[in-house]
Amino acid sequence: MAVTPRLHRIQAWMQQLRINQPSSTSRVCSVNISRNNIKRIPSFSHKPSVNLSQSFLQPKACSCLIGRGCISKSTVRARHRITHWKPSWISTRSYTTKTWVVKDCKSIEEVLHTAAKLGDELSFSTIAAVWSHLARLLLNDNKRFHNKKCPAPNREEVAQRKLQILSLLQHTTNILNRFRPKALTTITLAMAKITRHVREVKWKTQMGINQQAFAQVFLDDDSHHDEQVFLPFAKAANQILPQYDSRCLSNFAYAYAILGNDPTFDDGSTLFTNITSLTLELLEQQNSFEPQGISNLLWSYATLNLYHSILFQTIGDAVVGLRDLNEFKPQELANAVWAFATIKESHPSLFKKVGHDIVSRRNLKSFAPQALSNIVWAYATLNESHPGLFRKVGDDIVALHDLNSFAPQTFSNSVWAYATANEHHHGLFQKVGDVIVTKDKLRFFNPQELSNTVWSYATLNESHLLLFKKVAEAVVARNDLSAFKPQNLSNIVWAYAAANIQQPELFLKIGMTIVALDDLRSFKPQNLSNIVWAYAANNEPQPELFKKIGETILALDDLKSFAPQNLVNIIWAYAAANQLLPDLFAKIGNFIANPGNYTMFNAQDFANTAWTYTVANVDVPFLFNEAFTKALSKKSSELCVKALVQLYQWHLWRTKEISGEGLPQTLHDRCFQAFVGESDVTSSALQKDVVGELISIGLDPEEEFLSPSGYRLDALVEVNGEKVGLEVEGPHHFIGRNVNGSTMLKYRQVAMIDKIQLVCVPYWEWDALGNDQDKKQQYLRSLLRCEKG
Repeated sequence: MAVTPRLHRIQAWMQQLRINQPSSTSRVCSVNISRNNIKRIPSFSHKPSVNLSQSFLQPKACSCLIGRGCISKSTVRARHRITHWKPSWISTRSYTTKTWVVKDCKSIEEVLHTAAKLGDELSFSTIAAVWSHLARLLLNDNKRFHNKKCPAPNREEVAQRKLQILSLLQHTTNILNRFRPKALTTITLAMAKITRHVREVKWKTQMGINQQAFAQVFLDDDSHHDEQVFLPFAKAANQILPQYDSRCLSNFAYAYAILGNDPTFDDGSTLFTNITSLTLELLEQQNSFEPQGISNLLWSYATLNLYHSILFQTIGDAVVGLRDLNEFKPQELANAVWAFATIKESHPSLFKKVGHDIVSRRNLKSFAPQALSNIVWAYATLNESHPGLFRKVGDDIVALHDLNSFAPQTFSNSVWAYATANEHHHGLFQKVGDVIVTKDKLRFFNPQELSNTVWSYATLNESHLLLFKKVAEAVVARNDLSAFKPQNLSNIVWAYAAANIQQPELFLKIGMTIVALDDLRSFKPQNLSNIVWAYAANNEPQPELFKKIGETILALDDLKSFAPQNLVNIIWAYAAANQLLPDLFAKIGNFIANPGNYTMFNAQDFANTAWTYTVANVDVPFLFNEAFTKALSKKSSELCVKALVQLYQWHLWRTKEISGEGLPQTLHDRCFQAFVGESDVTSSALQKDVVGELISIGLDPEEEFLSPSGYRLDALVEVNGEKVGLEVEGPHHFIGRNVNGSTMLKYRQVAMIDKIQLVCVPYWEWDALGNDQDKKQQYLRSLLRCEKG
């Protein structure tokens, strides 16, 4: 028999593998080969036979050779009787000639044409192979389409392809009840992957023929169309669910999680309810799940947000019971802990075991960036402490040559996890920040990612000025901030205030965005609290913002949704920003006057509350009573210098301004010492310049004058027989061009208690005079109303 060109090719292939070549007239050869090598055999019409008596074939290799037509089933059965191979390896159904014909197809069009040509001759395994191969080809087809920038397909081509897909789908649906679990699972999973893919590309400006055709079949114009398509598959599986093994069960669950669908049956049960029952039965029977099966199952429940504590705890216990986790791939470990964290199911033993396994590895190069991010995110979300894990992940990321493979979400989630877990890793934050600032305008970062990033740096007090500047510019550059959720806006302004970074344009844009909203019902109490605190702490002038948030709180029927600390922060912010709304202070004061709220106060909360009402000069009945003083005294050992100063100012207000009860004597003495000591500061260059000019115009200023009340004045002068205090105020005393609450309180109490009138020299007015001494002296004479001497 003549040797065909294809036989020449197989002979050459055999020679490369050191296999005895058949003669030109014989098609029998000796083979020593594994299944992986069988896959490398190219397609050919004349298949060489294999003499099994002279070969050492692995079982799966035999099955592959049957499909390729190299050996007969009877030969394999004879070999099986001799060597006692496990019969399940020799699955002729999985490797029929028709199946290999499908798998050899190079395009979706060819697969659909082959399936249509076979028609009713399609076996169950071949149908499964068709759908599986279509799913693989579709993604590759999409890449080729966009890489080549092909012209848009015409409607006729799409319609024809759609009919071919519908025909295959209809044929598959008609015989659903005859499928066994493995084939049914393979088909459903492949179709789910196709649906997910066309969902992702549906809104792109241009799709290929296949994308459009599959989108019209599985998505249509109805948002629930895909649920209708997949419901018969779920019903068919439900009828034979007891026949499912662990692998098919986890893959079937994974398919519907991809779809985001938990079908409901006629009896009221759901697919995942029944899967849960079967999974627990299999686990009770000690029917082992493979690592991928465990990962897929947990991921599926978490993705669908299906909470089932018993199932998760049982699976977690099973994993903890393993001797080691060597069989788990990095992605499987990441998916497992991510799933527990997503549904807020704690399992300390599992997290401890996974953490130890990761730390014990030599390096984490096999972990994808997303896997590393998900792992630390999971530990932080469930508050599972494992410093060694965070240190290991951080060190490995820092050791990477570059972070080009990290997506914006990976950066954001990683630093968020470290901040939430309060795990410091300066090298990680510096490297991540250095990489982010190189990104072009951060256009690929969504609002959540921008927000989480700066929040994380501020929370851990990690300084990276260029990063904060870059993020601020990215936010300001956007046309509008409608895509930013209230939490995003709140976290951003809080981060800049906590980091003490001034970005006026950023605060202005966010403030205007909030003011322009119809209402603030979507803002949580914590959001409102953080926003006004940030604007007050950063001295950002936004009176309209304070007014809108104040009106929103006043319009509420009650304040039960607010934590006491949120309310304290809100009224502190209004007082610090000198935005005094008496009705707001009265409403909040009446609510927090309940002694039960004091149990949730820390020492600083007591001081902030007292100082706030001192600045606002609003006396709320029953707020500052004996219960308040007793609760404050219990926390007195925790009071810092700032809190002691605030309480002394409150004591002055209570005893000197409104004739009320003040602090106990012992606490009063501590507060007075802190107040006087805190005022003992050195003079600034600006202050020295002003004092020098006062002397030049013939006045005799007394610098750093300590008033009877304890306030220290920059200078005290006598003008026209009266004592006048002079305050030289720098930027931190103002919000915009108005004095802040702290400065306003000093002016009021010195005037009322010490009977000394204070005048202010704002820094911008003095700077505007330059070095002209005549103008400076004239300015001071006019300010103090003194004649030229």
